[in-house]
Amino acid sequence: MTRPPHIALTESELPALKASMRDLQVAASAYYAHTAGAGSAEDQATSVRSFLSAAQVLNDLLTKSVADKAAYAALFTRGAPGTELISAVKYVRNVSQHVLHVVRPAKTFRIVGGDLGFRRYMDWDEVPDDVHDQLHKGTQNLRPNYRAHLEGREVMGTMLAGLRFFAGLHPDVVHRDRRGEWTGFPLTSQPGMSTPLHPEEPADQIVAWEWLSARVPNGDCRVISAQITVDGTVYVCGDTFIDRLTFTPFVETVDQVNRDITAGFPYLSATTHEHVVDCTSEFPEARQSRVLRATDDLAMWTTPVDVLESGADWGRDADTGEGRGLVLTESREGVLGFNAYLIRRARRLNALVPPR
Repeated sequence: MTRPPHIALTESELPALKASMRDLQVAASAYYAHTAGAGSAEDQATSVRSFLSAAQVLNDLLTKSVADKAAYAALFTRGAPGTELISAVKYVRNVSQHVLHVVRPAKTFRIVGGDLGFRRYMDWDEVPDDVHDQLHKGTQNLRPNYRAHLEGREVMGTMLAGLRFFAGLHPDVVHRDRRGEWTGFPLTSQPGMSTPLHPEEPADQIVAWEWLSARVPNGDCRVISAQITVDGTVYVCGDTFIDRLTFTPFVETVDQVNRDITAGFPYLSATTHEHVVDCTSEFPEARQSRVLRATDDLAMWTTPVDVLESGADWGRDADTGEGRGLVLTESREGVLGFNAYLIRRARRLNALVPPR
C-alpha cells in the first residue's frame, strides 16, 4: 500500500526538486563505485562532499521555496523519522562550506572481497573541536545530530537513508532513468555482503524476497533459452540484456515470468548461444560473471513471449545441467538462504553490471 505524501508538491515545483534529487542519487552511486578495487580516496571524498551539497540544496528548496514548506518544517518540529539525519547532513555540509577543513571519510576502513573484487566500507569521520568552534551558533547546535546519526557510521548506509527520507516525502521527487529505475541504482553487488543495493530494498530478508518478486526485473529484456524441471517445479533460464549486452543469467518459475510480463516487462525466446560472443575481457570490473554481446539487434533473432506456457524441457542448459545449477543457487533449500538471497538479488536487479 502506497503511503500518502508528507508534503504537497505542484507540477511546476517538481522539475527543480527532481534535478536536485538526481544530483543526490548520482553522488551516492558515484561514491559507492569509488569504494571498489583501487578506487581513489580523493574520489571518494569528492563524492561525499557532492552528496552533502546536493542534500542541502534539496533541503533548502523544501525549506524555503515550495508552497507547502510549512508541512516540511513541521516534520522537523515534531522530530519525524529521518529529520535528525538531514540535520546531521546540514551540519557537516556547513563544515565543508564555511570552514577551511576537508570533509572526507575516516582514514580507517573495513575491506571485504577476494577474487571477485574488493570493496572498502568507510565511516564518517569526527569533526575536530577547533573546526566546530568556527561554525555559526545555529550550525553548532546541530552537532549532536551529527554525532548520533553520522559520525562513526558507515557512509553508504547513511546516504541510502538520506535518499529514503527525501523519497518518502513525495514519490515524484525520485529521479528515474528511461527504464523507470532510480537513476544511479541499483548499486553493483558485492559478493557476500547483504548491505542494501537499492534505496527501496527492505532490511528484513524475508520481506526483501517478496519485494524482489513484486517488482519487475531490471534491464531492457530477458531472453529465455531453456526450460528445466527441478523437483517437480518448472523453471526457465536465460540472460538479462541491457542494450546488446548481458552481464548476468536469470532463472524464474513460469508463474513469475507471467507476472513480470503482465506487469509490462518484456521476455523473449531464442537459442541465445548462437547469437552472442564473449566480451568479458572488455569489462575488467565485471568479475562476478561472464559478459556476452549480441552480434545483432535482439529483434532480429528473438521471439516475443506474450504468455509463457510449460511443456517438455528444452534448451542446451537443460541438457548440460547448467540450468539446474542456476536453480539450486537461488533455492533456500539448495544453499544457505542468506547466499541464495544475495544471488537472486544480483540477478533480479541486474546488479552485476559495473558502472558504465
